[in-house]
Amino acid sequence: MTINAGDGWSRRIDDLAPRIARHHVTLLRAPAGHGKSVALDRLRAAIEAGGERCAALLLDKRDADLSRFFRRVAQALGVDPAQPDAAGVAEAVEVGAADDRPALLFLDGIDEAGDVLPPALSDLILFAPGLRFVIASREGNLPGLAKLRAQDRVAVIGPDQLGFTRAEALAFLGASEDADVLRLVDRCEGWPILLKFVRDGLDAGDPPTLAGDMGSVSAGLIADFLDEQILAPLLPEDADFLERTAVVSRFTLDLARLLAPEAAVEQSVERLGRAAGLLQARRLNGLWYHVNPMLRATLMRRFQARIGSDVRRVHRMIEAWMIEHDAVDEAVLHACLAQDYDECVQLVRRFGPANLSMRYGLRTLRSVLAALPRHYLDHEPALGISEALVLSKEGRVSDARRLIHRLRDKAGGHAAAAGALGDLDLLDIMLACHADQPLMPGLADRLSAVAAALPHDDVIHQGWVQNLICRVHLSLGNFTHAAAAGIAAEHYYARSDSRYGQFFVHLHLASTRSWQGLYDQVGSHIDSAESIAVQHFPEDPAMATLCRLLRAELLFDQGQADLGIDLLPALQSAENNDGWLDLFVSGYRTAALHAFRGGGLEAALAVTRRGDEAALRIGLPRLALVMQILRAELLSLAGHRNQAGAALRAIRVPSNGEDDARWRERLALGIANARLLIHSRQFRRATVLLDTLEGECERRGIGRLVAKVGLLRALLLACSGSPQRAIATLVELLQSAQQPSMQAFIEEGELMARLCSLVAHHSQRHALGPEASRFLAELSERLGQSYEHVIDRDAGGSYLSAREREILLSLAQGESNKSTAERLNVSEATVKFHLQRIYRKLGAHNRVKAIAVAQQQGLLY
Repeated sequence: MTINAGDGWSRRIDDLAPRIARHHVTLLRAPAGHGKSVALDRLRAAIEAGGERCAALLLDKRDADLSRFFRRVAQALGVDPAQPDAAGVAEAVEVGAADDRPALLFLDGIDEAGDVLPPALSDLILFAPGLRFVIASREGNLPGLAKLRAQDRVAVIGPDQLGFTRAEALAFLGASEDADVLRLVDRCEGWPILLKFVRDGLDAGDPPTLAGDMGSVSAGLIADFLDEQILAPLLPEDADFLERTAVVSRFTLDLARLLAPEAAVEQSVERLGRAAGLLQARRLNGLWYHVNPMLRATLMRRFQARIGSDVRRVHRMIEAWMIEHDAVDEAVLHACLAQDYDECVQLVRRFGPANLSMRYGLRTLRSVLAALPRHYLDHEPALGISEALVLSKEGRVSDARRLIHRLRDKAGGHAAAAGALGDLDLLDIMLACHADQPLMPGLADRLSAVAAALPHDDVIHQGWVQNLICRVHLSLGNFTHAAAAGIAAEHYYARSDSRYGQFFVHLHLASTRSWQGLYDQVGSHIDSAESIAVQHFPEDPAMATLCRLLRAELLFDQGQADLGIDLLPALQSAENNDGWLDLFVSGYRTAALHAFRGGGLEAALAVTRRGDEAALRIGLPRLALVMQILRAELLSLAGHRNQAGAALRAIRVPSNGEDDARWRERLALGIANARLLIHSRQFRRATVLLDTLEGECERRGIGRLVAKVGLLRALLLACSGSPQRAIATLVELLQSAQQPSMQAFIEEGELMARLCSLVAHHSQRHALGPEASRFLAELSERLGQSYEHVIDRDAGGSYLSAREREILLSLAQGESNKSTAERLNVSEATVKFHLQRIYRKLGAHNRVKAIAVAQQQGLLY
């Protein structure tokens, strides 16, 4: 099979070469269709490129004749053994000159030679310690290597390393990154051959929604491969075990004994997991096993063909087991699959949609809704709420809100009183936040009254209400209240073991702490959310996508733009997820500023146009507004002040008093205007605006923006001829507990480069502590890479060296040549020499003219 998944897969395989060099034996162990042979060839080429000699053998059925096998090995190694067996080849290798023979032997196809070869190969490995082996195998069961394993001399490269990542799979398919394609990629779980068949099916006309399912071109290709290459070589009892357990998406050993009572469960699990590589283990609340979803679909079809209508009895049996073992979501699903629809509805009513979704996520509810007849969904409110929850998580917020209003009309249309909000009302509030709609006045207080009226032991609803309070305060910019509510929600969700709820609370808290400027806590909350997503909801990759976006923003704020930008491809798949506008708004801003630094204005504006397209496609006016402000900021930073001013004047951001959901955009617009006023040297107006912004940011507790306003104030002081005050302001910011992020400095461009350079050479730098000094040094280095022409070197034209700037400042402060020379510990002649260079660069003929030109160009700092 030819593998072409872009450069990512090839680089990952090449990077494994050093690992091989450290081990005596390396096993590439994975089921058929994982590209083991391709990987083996790449690894051999990488190792040979490093200067080591290698030999390679492709084995077949004839190598079951061990004499033939050992003769072929000897020939590949260039030795002449006294006898064709393990001891003879090993002795010939040991007595031969090491420089004249290969150091590594690559073996492919040992499964073809049958069961007789592995023990003989194990003997050769043990008898020839000077020779290293790299072996590709489906089972890779080499007996007798326990001692080598104990010495960490055996490495295993499994399906996880050989399979495609999500990005590589998308590159391999060459398809658009929409929800159907992503779902298809996730079903393949990185299995290269399945992705190849899917691509063949897509090329033949399979729509992504049906690819791999019954009736599609790819389904036939996949079924034939799995039957012939995967299932046929298995022991009959292992194939039967896989069929019987395929009726569930995952199973424990206890559940497996129920489904396959006659099987030797532990032995089958061992063989299918360790040897065949078909079972994957995951620790949730216990150890659960699952197979690839495409393989499971094939197994399920075979199982249903065997037992016919008896499959309903199996589903009922599973339902009872799931209820007994507190897996209620799976119980609901199997009641539905057993076509016991009334029982399914009763279970949803009994446990409640909020409980089911917050504890187990929406994967199973989504499957239930897809399997239920439509009339059940239309007439049962609990199922309607479940459907609205699923729609909201798929990004179909408008559809979810319409469904909620339809359900409320059927219920009589009465609004609930404060303290008596039901699931419909709570869901409607959640959707209002997601849809970026204006929130009703006093909503946070009303939700607080609901929380006070709820029983304390109703921890699911307590957690949900506190989470909504956090979300509302976050929307309104009340961060102290948002953090308190988020912590309370996390407490309630932890008590109820509601991992899904905890995940979203951690994201809300990460956003809250980010606005507060508490970046160490941001990282901690992202880590917690990502851990929950990976460990408990691996089948929902959109959750990990949200974490990547938040981490990209954090890395960018910390100045690690190259790391952050690698995470931003998640933008496209997040745009339709759960109304998380804040995340992909910040993602577009991050991407645009990174493009501006690397590719200039046009590259950055291209990113904003992508944001405009997304806003139009999804129907989110706030995203379009943010893109307008961002374009104006970029024009200002690029020096196009007239265009930036016109763009800013065209923007209107309404205010709604205390319950102002547009506070982010108003403050962003204010900061953009303040920056433009500074660049345009309208210092009085800039000062008034900065005072207003600082007051609102302090009132709201927005530490990030308080620090940003402080930075702009330092630039204003420097540009208006008060360099000493500018330096003092910047030093104070560097020392403060709410130090601006690295990105806040970097995005101010050339003006900040000048000011930081001056601080780095000024006596006040000695007031900085060790951490602030390190930060200033790193910042100066980063700014120096982009603005080297204005930092510490004579670049000609109107730019001044560091010494020339010092002397120019002395002029502006009224110092004489003699006093300047004494302060700088140079001769008066040297000062005069620098003055002549300053006059020439500024086009001036005397001190007064030089100071006037320097003020005009913003050079007096």
